[in-house]
Amino acid sequence: QEFKARARYLNEKYDYDVNEARKIWCFGPEGTGPNLLMDCTKGVQYLNEIKDSCVAGFQWATKEGVLAEENVRGVRFDIH
Repeated sequence: QEFKARARYLNEKYDYDVNEARKIWCFGPEGTGPNLLMDCTKGVQYLNEIKDSCVAGFQWATKEGVLAEENVRGVRFDIH
Protein backbone atom coordinates (compact mmCIF):
# COMPACT_ATOMS: atom_id res chain seq x y z
CA GLN A 1 0.00 0.00 0.00
CA GLU A 2 2.88 2.34 0.72
CA PHE A 3 4.08 2.08 -2.90
CA LYS A 4 0.65 2.96 -4.26
CA ALA A 5 0.22 5.93 -1.93
CA ARG A 6 3.70 7.23 -2.73
CA ALA A 7 3.08 6.80 -6.47
CA ARG A 8 -0.21 8.66 -6.25
CA TYR A 9 1.39 11.49 -4.26
CA LEU A 10 4.29 11.85 -6.71
CA ASN A 11 1.86 11.81 -9.63
CA GLU A 12 -0.42 14.48 -8.18
CA LYS A 13 2.27 16.79 -6.81
CA TYR A 14 5.17 16.35 -9.27
CA ASP A 15 3.50 14.83 -12.37
CA TYR A 16 5.50 11.57 -12.07
CA ASP A 17 4.34 8.59 -14.09
CA VAL A 18 2.48 6.33 -11.63
CA ASN A 19 4.02 3.11 -12.96
CA GLU A 20 7.49 4.60 -12.78
CA ALA A 21 6.94 5.89 -9.25
CA ARG A 22 5.98 2.40 -8.10
CA LYS A 23 9.42 1.18 -9.15
CA ILE A 24 11.35 3.33 -6.69
CA TRP A 25 13.66 0.93 -4.88
CA CYS A 26 14.87 3.29 -2.17
CA PHE A 27 15.80 6.78 -1.10
CA GLY A 28 19.26 7.66 0.09
CA PRO A 29 21.32 8.23 2.03
CA GLU A 30 19.97 6.73 5.25
CA GLY A 31 16.83 5.53 3.48
CA THR A 32 15.15 8.95 3.67
CA GLY A 33 17.43 11.26 1.70
CA PRO A 34 16.80 13.32 -1.44
CA ASN A 35 18.19 10.74 -3.90
CA LEU A 36 16.28 8.00 -5.73
CA LEU A 37 17.24 4.55 -6.96
CA MET A 38 14.81 3.62 -9.74
CA ASP A 39 14.21 0.29 -11.45
CA CYS A 40 13.68 1.25 -15.11
CA THR A 41 14.16 -2.27 -16.46
CA LYS A 42 11.66 -4.24 -18.46
CA GLY A 43 11.65 -8.03 -18.36
CA VAL A 44 15.00 -8.55 -16.62
CA GLN A 45 15.18 -11.91 -14.92
CA TYR A 46 16.62 -12.40 -11.43
CA LEU A 47 16.80 -8.65 -10.76
CA ASN A 48 15.30 -9.05 -7.28
CA GLU A 49 18.19 -11.35 -6.36
CA ILE A 50 20.66 -8.46 -6.62
CA LYS A 51 18.34 -5.76 -5.28
CA ASP A 52 19.81 -5.79 -1.76
CA SER A 53 23.35 -5.40 -3.12
CA CYS A 54 22.29 -2.55 -5.40
CA VAL A 55 20.53 -0.77 -2.54
CA ALA A 56 23.57 -1.19 -0.27
CA GLY A 57 25.88 0.24 -2.94
CA PHE A 58 23.48 3.11 -3.57
CA GLN A 59 23.30 3.94 0.15
CA TRP A 60 27.08 3.91 0.44
CA ALA A 61 27.62 6.00 -2.71
CA THR A 62 25.07 8.65 -1.74
CA LYS A 63 26.36 8.90 1.83
CA GLU A 64 30.09 9.01 1.06
CA GLY A 65 29.99 10.69 -2.34
CA VAL A 66 32.38 10.04 -5.16
CA LEU A 67 35.04 12.72 -4.83
CA ALA A 68 34.96 14.56 -1.52
CA GLU A 69 33.21 12.04 0.75
CA GLU A 70 30.24 14.41 1.00
CA ASN A 71 26.57 13.45 0.81
CA VAL A 72 25.13 13.39 -2.69
CA ARG A 73 21.91 15.42 -3.00
CA GLY A 74 19.12 15.54 -5.57
CA VAL A 75 20.26 12.74 -7.88
CA ARG A 76 18.12 10.07 -9.49
CA PHE A 77 19.93 6.81 -10.30
CA ASP A 78 18.20 4.69 -12.95
CA ILE A 79 18.88 0.98 -13.40
CA HIS A 80 18.44 0.05 -17.08
